[in-house]
Amino acid sequence: MTSSERREYELRPAGAGRKGLRSIKLPGERRHVDRSESATDIAKRLAIAKREKQLKDRLRG
Repeated sequence: MTSSERREYELRPAGAGRKGLRSIKLPGERRHVDRSESATDIAKRLAIAKREKQLKDRLRG
């Protein structure tokens, strides 16, 4: 990819002032799914949930 090229992502208007949808495929999924969250936001949310679960497991003993 040269410096003049750039990646473009398809955004689909969701209407009523909402963000557009992106086609995102997460690990473990078979196909892309339309989501309004970015893959980075989803990854952060999953990482936080994983840490919370680990903390709960440690507190239980």
